[in-house]
Amino acid sequence: MPKYLHIVLATGLRQEFTYLPLATSDSVPAPAVGLRVRVAFGRSERVGLIVGMGDNTTFDANKIKPILGYLDTTALLPPALWQLGLWAAEYYQYPTGDALMHLLPAKLRRDKPNQLIQLNWQLADIEPDFGRAHKQKALWQQLQSLAPAFNLDQLQKQNIKPSQLKPFIEKQWLSTSQPQPQAVSLQLSQSPLDLNEEQAAVVSHLASAHHCFSCHLINGVTGSGKTEVYLQAMAQMLTTGQRILLLVPEIGLTPQLLQRLDARFNNRVLALHSGLTEHQRLNAWQQANLGQADIIIGTRSALFTPIPKLGLIIIDEEHDQAYKQQEGFRYHGRDLAIKRAADARIPIVLGSATPSLESLANVSRGRFQQWLLTQRAGGASKQRYEVIDLRNQPQQAGISLQLQDMVGIQLELGHQVLLMLNRRGFAPSLQCQSCGQTAQCPACDANMTLHRRPPRLHCHHCEHQQSVYLHCPQCNSHQLKPLGQGTERTEEQLQSLFPNTPVYRIDRDSTRNKGSLEAMLAQVHAGGPCLLLGTQMLAKGHHFPKVTLAAILDADASLFSSDFRGPEKLAQLLVQTAGRAGRENIPGTAVIQTYQADHPTIDLLVTKGYNAFAQQELASRQQSGLPPLGHMALFHAQAKDANHAFTLLNWLAQQIQDPTLADLTRSLLMFGPMPAFMARRAHFYRAQLQLQHPHRKQLQQLLQQLCTRLDEHPGARKIRWSLDIDPQELG
Repeated sequence: MPKYLHIVLATGLRQEFTYLPLATSDSVPAPAVGLRVRVAFGRSERVGLIVGMGDNTTFDANKIKPILGYLDTTALLPPALWQLGLWAAEYYQYPTGDALMHLLPAKLRRDKPNQLIQLNWQLADIEPDFGRAHKQKALWQQLQSLAPAFNLDQLQKQNIKPSQLKPFIEKQWLSTSQPQPQAVSLQLSQSPLDLNEEQAAVVSHLASAHHCFSCHLINGVTGSGKTEVYLQAMAQMLTTGQRILLLVPEIGLTPQLLQRLDARFNNRVLALHSGLTEHQRLNAWQQANLGQADIIIGTRSALFTPIPKLGLIIIDEEHDQAYKQQEGFRYHGRDLAIKRAADARIPIVLGSATPSLESLANVSRGRFQQWLLTQRAGGASKQRYEVIDLRNQPQQAGISLQLQDMVGIQLELGHQVLLMLNRRGFAPSLQCQSCGQTAQCPACDANMTLHRRPPRLHCHHCEHQQSVYLHCPQCNSHQLKPLGQGTERTEEQLQSLFPNTPVYRIDRDSTRNKGSLEAMLAQVHAGGPCLLLGTQMLAKGHHFPKVTLAAILDADASLFSSDFRGPEKLAQLLVQTAGRAGRENIPGTAVIQTYQADHPTIDLLVTKGYNAFAQQELASRQQSGLPPLGHMALFHAQAKDANHAFTLLNWLAQQIQDPTLADLTRSLLMFGPMPAFMARRAHFYRAQLQLQHPHRKQLQQLLQQLCTRLDEHPGARKIRWSLDIDPQELG
């Protein structure tokens, strides 16, 4: 029995805390690394994790308190995931306790014993006497329709809560048991499609790449059949008795992929995403941990799911920004997935029609193997591009007359049309025509978006909402006018232009209710002529076989971004949206509306394609030392008083110039401190300090030194500060 336990807590503090263990008995387990414990911390009780044990301490032994209790008998996380969490905490310079707790479902981060949900129930072979308990009798009869055994999923389909079974369990009319893990085996319910030579080469290579780490980038044009490659690679892996983790960037992609997986495999498929309740997520996490699923599909955080016999990881749409956590533990799901695959010595597949520059740089360095899919699947032809110069075109609600005519022709032919406008709401703001004042968010340096359904002014940055005012708060004028175009306004215009055609608006507002996205997609896939209007959600991996025209209504929004990644993000959005058109045997057309028709980025994409653009952009990044040809970190500070935020970052900039750090800062470039792109958000003033370095190791060592100094600096405790390593956004 060790004398002391070293414990980390999710407190934001970068330190371990020392406690005394409890005496071991029949009811008290022996301490072990990875166990959750309940401890007294200040005036409260907290859940912590044991990260070490020993017989020595530097603290006064008389002041060390015993833990209050153990919450587990065995570690929740397998050793590989535990080590991944420790590595991620060190790389992203994030407190170990907060990082490790992030790996657990929310319910297990709190003071709850890890009582696994009983997934199987068994009815006793009896005929109970219910007397006047008519509700219990009706429930028993409902359970008998599931007899003799049933699981949680079957209960949920019958709208029965597990708590309703408690009286039957107490009377021993119902018993519970945990299902035993089953062996993985391939069970196809649908025959695979025929592969072309390019697809077959990838699947064949992956079939021989088991049990060793390798990273593969499938760089395939939109509609080239990347998903079919995934499915056949997964089938190969299942035949070896190993499981698969498939990550997607958005919950919106999950229903379509789940349908394809269910149509292809009879194997147990499990979905993990942010749309699940805490209870559902814990249940799914435990099912995966027990080996009750062979294929796990999920968004970013599904990366941390314990999966026995994991044999393959697939990252779909690997370029997507959604894989980067933007608050708190700012990890990159793609990069940590690669680390997990390397540690497990298994292959990982990254797929995209518009690969990130990071992945393309790794191809050029020989770290990734690239597979080009240049042909569209099923003999479909590549889409034709057409650029509409809005400087020479009359328009209605952001839709040029030329595009209106093109849309009308496709609808008359019985086809479907997709229109992408990456702005939610009715209009980006409301403007007074008398004094020019726009509707400003009281908490942010940003306009509030005007919504019509329901009517409101809504800040999409801090979520502040208020009623639409009837007169200008500045000059009291009633001359108020919506400024610009949003998806709601464009939807109204399309309904007016094409009154006999259904319009499906797909954005975060219209898909907020459960099942709403699936219902709209089902209508679209029914095949009738329709208009799909939406934000970038529409460009993310959806398969719309009847769409023959895809149009980007406003391509200029990102052309002049102050973020160095702006051109890359724009190129990816344009190409991904254009790729929704012409995915079957009818040729497709991609339309780009812009006031900058001669802009080099647009011209290069249209004439030579995304790969040519990417190579030119990489060369530009090389000259400026920007990622992925250099390394970057961003310190953020925010405070109610702007001076306080800048004071802290100015102090940090002075620390960087400390002569004792000269070996680490010799090649460092420092920008700032400077205001963030949005200087005030949610009542906080925001400043940032940007660091660039050609060498990752030296930058990491420098950041470690700076974080230690910040932790010791009294002023830093009064300011909200954070560190973003490998930032994807500079705002």
